[in-house]
Amino acid sequence: MRAFKLVISLALFISCTSSTHAGDDWTFATDWIGKYPSIPVGATKSGLLSQPEIRASLKKLLPKFEASNLSGLTSETPVRDIEGLLVVNKCRPHNCPSDMATVVIDVKKARLWVGFFSREESRVSTRWYGIEDDYSVLPESIKKDFLTRHGD
Repeated sequence: MRAFKLVISLALFISCTSSTHAGDDWTFATDWIGKYPSIPVGATKSGLLSQPEIRASLKKLLPKFEASNLSGLTSETPVRDIEGLLVVNKCRPHNCPSDMATVVIDVKKARLWVGFFSREESRVSTRWYGIEDDYSVLPESIKKDFLTRHGD
């Protein structure tokens, strides 16, 4: 019986210490600043957008076709901190100015926004998705960065 209690205690300890992050605490995401979002950092086994909290928020926020579109954008730049928000820029290889997305993460309030831009022969589209607020609440520097990435 004593060995059983020891095994149970050890299992509980491991499960408590190995859980990735607390639900509304996204400060773990700051570990990716200056690093590519797709690489594992520290003890994580996946990239920033694959972390459970971020992945769950993206799944809840984005329609399936946009989630699929985001996963196809495999060229990326290192994560940046712009005015206290984390910015992840992704694009389609060999088509960056015409097919790209920006993910903005507010680690303090555990929320995010995703902006998509696509340009085809006779169509241009910009789409934003956000948790709680419209993208208009984002700092001008982030909105300008997004627009600048479209190219000419």
